[in-house]
Amino acid sequence: MNKKTLITSILLLVAFYSFSQNEKLDDEKLSINKGRPNYIGVTMGFGAGNFRDFATSPLIYNGNPFYLSLSTLKMDNKRETESVFSFAFGNYNSIYNNHSASSNVYIFSLFHSELFQLNKLSSEKWNVKIGGLLNATANLRFNPSLLNNDFGYEIIPTLFGSMKVTRDISRERVKNKKFLFIKYKLKSTSRNLAFKLNVGLINSAYRNGYVYTGQSSILNELKAFDDYQFKFFSGFRMNTVLDYTVALKNKNKIQFSYLWDAYKTGGDFNKLEMAQHTFKITLLFNTNNK
Repeated sequence: MNKKTLITSILLLVAFYSFSQNEKLDDEKLSINKGRPNYIGVTMGFGAGNFRDFATSPLIYNGNPFYLSLSTLKMDNKRETESVFSFAFGNYNSIYNNHSASSNVYIFSLFHSELFQLNKLSSEKWNVKIGGLLNATANLRFNPSLLNNDFGYEIIPTLFGSMKVTRDISRERVKNKKFLFIKYKLKSTSRNLAFKLNVGLINSAYRNGYVYTGQSSILNELKAFDDYQFKFFSGFRMNTVLDYTVALKNKNKIQFSYLWDAYKTGGDFNKLEMAQHTFKITLLFNTNNK
């Protein structure tokens, strides 16, 4: 990645922001922003993932991590602001030549996103938003099989360009149905289906050099980030989110989601590759009852 890519990424973000904010805020818009529904989200999830760290071994580790998160969400059709702190943890295993190894993995992630409606592509039923997302992910891994290199950790900061497409699939009227001789009634509901794509524009990494052992342990001057290097442009990352959201009568919401996240760092001999599939259930509590 070079200066040309950096300039292109910044221009894209500026263009996104300028396109969606082509008018100055006035009193009416300030009132709209103040009245925008605000939610606190509590999420639980479960998934499957794999990784391999070439710094210590090319073996692929597979696991089924649990997922927890706490978020704030402020959104309507015009704008969407979301901040999330998530924590995933699980045991990952690798079996090769009848030899098994296990790694306890802890994944912390903090991100903030801003999305703005694209008026030209939106309609009564469809809503298209674009914007950006800043994410910082920290991984901690403990693998006793690696002996002196048993503890590994790194930080993966990423600036994404984002697009979200939402389809309103609400049932506006009560419908009476019949299956064989069984009659039943479908009540009116407010719900939507949304797909969000995030593509890494600036992919950075703060990782150790080749293997985890630096010179500080030999000199009895132990440093947590000995021989670590920060690379502003390093590797690639992309993730997608599919949400099915149902509004409840008390103005809260319940959301079912599938998240896919994959990334790899740069480097010749010490690359890290990781991918996660997560199924989540989120309770969105409306804090301003809008």
